[in-house]
Amino acid sequence: MRKNSLLTILLLLLISGCTKQQPKVKKPSCIIHPTSKDGNKTEIKESLPILSEDEGLTVVDEGNGSSEVVGEYCIVDVFTDSLFLNGDRIKLIQNLDALPWEKRALLKVYKEHTSLWNKRQKEDFKKILEEDKYLSLCGDRRYYDNLLFTVDEPQVDILYSILLLKYLNNLSNGCKKWVTKKVADENSHKNIHKSIHAEYLLEMIEKDAIVERLFIPFLPRQKRFLIAIKEYKRMKHHDEKLEKLKNKRLEIEELKVIKEYPNYRK
Repeated sequence: MRKNSLLTILLLLLISGCTKQQPKVKKPSCIIHPTSKDGNKTEIKESLPILSEDEGLTVVDEGNGSSEVVGEYCIVDVFTDSLFLNGDRIKLIQNLDALPWEKRALLKVYKEHTSLWNKRQKEDFKKILEEDKYLSLCGDRRYYDNLLFTVDEPQVDILYSILLLKYLNNLSNGCKKWVTKKVADENSHKNIHKSIHAEYLLEMIEKDAIVERLFIPFLPRQKRFLIAIKEYKRMKHHDEKLEKLKNKRLEIEELKVIKEYPNYRK
């Protein structure tokens, strides 16, 4: 009888664990297409759910351009005048909300090639972005948001390219929110002992390089890095206290900026 009671209790515990209420997934309600004169809204009828990993953005992942997953929110098109450029890849890059060095790299490569990414590369990189494998989307998550809701070419191809540059830059130098003045000084060009050009990375994509292999030179060599990422995600999943989450994230960002691996020139 006692044995049956124990089995019943265990069964109830298992059932309650499986039916645990999941946090409500937020969905964007619209996309804003900025123009050189004014803006206009286009409603999204069918939208993809935002990943549960995004739920804590305002806690540890906020930054310039980040998406705050609270209530209803809109995705801002990162291409100005995209509705009127008729898929012209050069004009799209010129109207892309990106840093000057990023635009120069994109323009140089896309003047030579119509597109860079093959289907397998897109799938592999999208998987990295979906789980934010190396916690390097940082404040650039809005480019990923755009990717989720963009089907037109060459916008999709360009979005993958800008995301690759930004993701590797954040992996190399840390997320802006966490980079201190001291670390920023250490990231100056004169202290980088080995460099990889941004254009080279994009050219490697065009030559069908395996995406994951492009990440190898930029990953911190300390084994602690990947372990810390797993710990951070586990803590976040279990709703760990904010202070502990911040300390763990700071540890990850500090590991990123230890210069025992190459960077690429901007």
